[in-house]
Amino acid sequence: DEPDSPMTALQLERFHEACAHFPRIGAPMPPRHIANSGGVLHFPEARLDMVRPGIMLYGVLPGAACRPTVPVQPAMRLVSRVVYFKVVEAGHPVSYGATWAPTRDTRVVTIPIGYGDGYPRALSSRGSALIDGRRFPIVGRVCMDQFMVDIGGHSAWNDDEVVLIGRQGDAELRVEDVAEAAGMIPYEVLVGLNERIPRVHLGGGLPAAE
Repeated sequence: DEPDSPMTALQLERFHEACAHFPRIGAPMPPRHIANSGGVLHFPEARLDMVRPGIMLYGVLPGAACRPTVPVQPAMRLVSRVVYFKVVEAGHPVSYGATWAPTRDTRVVTIPIGYGDGYPRALSSRGSALIDGRRFPIVGRVCMDQFMVDIGGHSAWNDDEVVLIGRQGDAELRVEDVAEAAGMIPYEVLVGLNERIPRVHLGGGLPAAE
């Protein structure tokens, strides 16, 4: 996952040394594959007979240093809804531990997803959510089943769509953005989302080849 790591070249050299054993003993060479998503993106000499991409199949780069050298498109969105709206007065704290309080009267909405669903608690007062095509900050601690978002002077209504990963209008929150805000790697964000979250599989896909 590190494009400039000298260890990758050494690993590839050792892999080729191991593969050289097969012709020495007169055995057929099995299919060779060593490139994960990072290898596919940054080390074309490591693609060999097959590749085994994982995270890039979701349209996600495996690490902060990775570059989109192969076109990828996000394959998932994480969406919730507004379930509560409240005006919070200046100085009145929000959520467990009273770790955050507004400096002016503001509007706060509640979103029904939390670390019990695998949404990172590390996003407490660090993460963001998209509402009405705008990015707003998560405030206070992420709870087991919900968290709060400060929408300032904007308006939101119960059942309004909230995007936690994906695009809404012209705004986008990528898995990479969520991982960076939480101090995690993108893999942790994806594998953490558990079975409490309903999955909706949409049809479509790539256009037919001409």
